Amino acid sequence: MSTRKKAANSGIDALLGFEFQRNCALYLLLNEYNRFKGREFFLCIEHHDDFLFCYRSDCRSKIEEVHSYQAKKLSGSVWTIDKRFSEVIAKMLDVGNELINDPAPKCQSYTHELTFVSNTDIKLNYKPTDQEKKVGKKEITYLLNEQNCKSSYGAIPIDIKDKINQKVDSFCNKEKLTYHKAELDNLHMQWVDFPRKKNEQKDALVGLMCRKFSHVSDPLAAVELLLSLFREVEAIYNQGKVITLLDSTKRVEGDEIKQAIDIIETEQKTFKLWRDYSTALSRKFRVPVGVQNNHESYIRNTFELLKDMNNNEHQIIKSFVRENDYSMNYYSNEDMFEAYVDDIKVKNSMNLKDIDIFFSTLCAFVECHGKAL
Repeated sequence: MSTRKKAANSGIDALLGFEFQRNCALYLLLNEYNRFKGREFFLCIEHHDDFLFCYRSDCRSKIEEVHSYQAKKLSGSVWTIDKRFSEVIAKMLDVGNELINDPAPKCQSYTHELTFVSNTDIKLNYKPTDQEKKVGKKEITYLLNEQNCKSSYGAIPIDIKDKINQKVDSFCNKEKLTYHKAELDNLHMQWVDFPRKKNEQKDALVGLMCRKFSHVSDPLAAVELLLSLFREVEAIYNQGKVITLLDSTKRVEGDEIKQAIDIIETEQKTFKLWRDYSTALSRKFRVPVGVQNNHESYIRNTFELLKDMNNNEHQIIKSFVRENDYSMNYYSNEDMFEAYVDDIKVKNSMNLKDIDIFFSTLCAFVECHGKAL
């Protein structure tokens, strides 16, 4: 059955408290984008858990695996096996049980991971009693930080696992909650190198965008574009307080994320192509100095016009460029684009100025034939 909870509706009330989780989701997405881009996936925000990456079969009809994240920052120095830690783990185990019972169609090989992620060190400590010391037990500390950033529950020393088991079991008994012990096999813990303050988190995301997408000239705008996709769904209330992966309103589709990144990369390639040949192209198409100085805005506006299916003339240009690759026919960019503009005008009745036809052709060329740029 679908899960119904009083806490299901995070909605607008949770926006201020969710900034870390949202930023953390984008951090993980950018950091491992090469793994994501080759798969069918969607991201859920404030749905079952803080955020989930759900991988689907190629036909998109069934879920292959889910990576669920509980993202927490801590005011204190380190996480230890205390009441708050036990509460977090108990909730995550409950999420694992909910995912099993979620009505969304799943593959026979379906699996899920439950990851507790934090930008604060996680210090898991076992201290033997005097009686345990007599039989050779020793104190053990298992630390997750920059030197050991991720671990499965199974990889943790057994005495520490026993302590976690006892603490979570005790917490569940006290709070009259069901202890889904079997889900410990799916538990993971991860430390992330991510600042505490929101402005510094944004700076870290911009820096990560620079490293992973080095050709992007405006990484801040790119980060804002991706975060805007997350904001659109995080404030949506779970319908009837029912949580299910079938609820498309709580998803950011992988196709949307890939398209956003493709748009970012296409824009940046277009900016670079223009900058590299702007002198010759400006003379050829009589581009005013004001447009030259504000070329990024002009190019972005042109891409918006090309996306508008009701904008007939821009769709004609885009279709012509898509169907005709002139890159093997000419020896200079100015000659190639002049040929495009001339042929488009000869074969179509256009009301656009030559400068607008040129910029539309430039953007369409990079989008359709710019993989090698």
